[in-house]
Amino acid sequence: MIFVLREYYSGKEFIIASICFILAFLISITVHEFAHAFSAVKQGDDTPKYTGRYTLNPFSHIDPIGFLCSVLFFFGWAKPVKVNPTKFKNPRKGMALVSCSGVIANLILAFISCGIYMAMFTFITTYSNFVVIIINFFYILFSINISLAVFNFLPFAPLDGFNFLCCFTKPDNKVVRFLASYGYLILLIILTLFSNFLGILIDTISYPMIAFWGWIF
Repeated sequence: MIFVLREYYSGKEFIIASICFILAFLISITVHEFAHAFSAVKQGDDTPKYTGRYTLNPFSHIDPIGFLCSVLFFFGWAKPVKVNPTKFKNPRKGMALVSCSGVIANLILAFISCGIYMAMFTFITTYSNFVVIIINFFYILFSINISLAVFNFLPFAPLDGFNFLCCFTKPDNKVVRFLASYGYLILLIILTLFSNFLGILIDTISYPMIAFWGWIF
């Protein structure tokens, strides 16, 4: 991240842009992981409480390496929330809800931040430095949450999309076993060779939100 921002900003602007990105990233991963924990607890599993993950404190969810990667490369991750499916009334349904809850939370946060961003553009007529910072922050927050939602729902281990897929397939399914064994390699190939495809998915999800708020305002 710092390498990209250095190309567009310098001095105080670089510091402000970096802080905006870091804050937006911390908020996004915290909401994502808390949604997993919240969903599990509401279905009868207190494991997230015992492991200190049933909280909106970002420091409880930070993975040091994932955070460092986000700062350096615009790509990072948080510590996964541990759950015990055997405590759910319906383990398959419970895991499906837990798996998709983080993505849903990111989409909701993206929708809200997009609305605030477009409202500020519509109604604010005087752009002070502080206002510009706030506008940029909500744009970054919107972008990060859309990206997290799209990426996390890809059906490759260890992402949420893979866990969701496992809820509707048998454990000995050959496709599932392949994705479990080579998920990291597949993700690496996608990130390095097919990043444009991810960009198309992100734009596809973003457009309806932008169009809706554009219609509202």
